[in-house]
Amino acid sequence: MAYSLLTELNSTRDDWTVRVRVCRKWNSINFKRNRELMSTDMILIDEEETLIHATINKNLVNKYKNLLSEGSVYVIKNFKVSEASGVYRPVTSTFKISFFLTTALQELREGIVSIPINGFQFIKPDMIDSRLNNNTVLSDVVGCLTAIGDMESVGSKWKKRDIQVITD
Repeated sequence: MAYSLLTELNSTRDDWTVRVRVCRKWNSINFKRNRELMSTDMILIDEEETLIHATINKNLVNKYKNLLSEGSVYVIKNFKVSEASGVYRPVTSTFKISFFLTTALQELREGIVSIPINGFQFIKPDMIDSRLNNNTVLSDVVGCLTAIGDMESVGSKWKKRDIQVITD
């Protein structure tokens, strides 16, 4: 069976087959609508350490929730590939995967293919400044926390607290 790498995916078809590990898996909750489940989201990684965001819409969560485990490796077939859009993206990927009702999963035994357990998209510290007040891609920071400011009101709805982090 031929497998596509995540870098080969595009939105021209929906019959792709990939071999990936689920790095992270979480439920996306709408806190403005009584904590309503919106989707189950995942970060997938392939053998080339390419990361992509995948989502299972709320109407399909029950079908797949017990079939996917964080850390496990799968062959995934028949899914939608669309352009990554919107805000709060967990990875900087051009595309995103969405499961269909007909998406097929096959869990693989560990060791059949060498896929890292985790993936990271490190950026230079000066790139953090370019993401200030830009909510397109979520950013994690690894460093030493050196100062925490007071809580401040920003407008009528929001509060913020400045922090200082050494990243060297």
